[in-house]
Amino acid sequence: LRLAAANGQIDLLLTDVVMPGMSGPRLADHLRSARPSLPVLFMSGFSRDLPESLAPPPGALLQKPFTPEVLIARVAAAIAEASAGAAG
Repeated sequence: LRLAAANGQIDLLLTDVVMPGMSGPRLADHLRSARPSLPVLFMSGFSRDLPESLAPPPGALLQKPFTPEVLIARVAAAIAEASAGAAG
């Protein structure tokens, strides 16, 4: 959150779902309050065990482990989708 407050531009948030102190979905909610169109990708190695309250929206989850190629493709798609939404 401090980094986001200090940085004028964030193109995408890539966060783990489960983290100490604050969940990824809660972090995304905080950042989207100031940047509603911020694309978000969540990652988890425990997607089958996630409680419903932490379940990311469909299509927003990268299941660990993933390859660099999958990461690049998903980041590009999320940014393109956000850009198309902003233009439309």
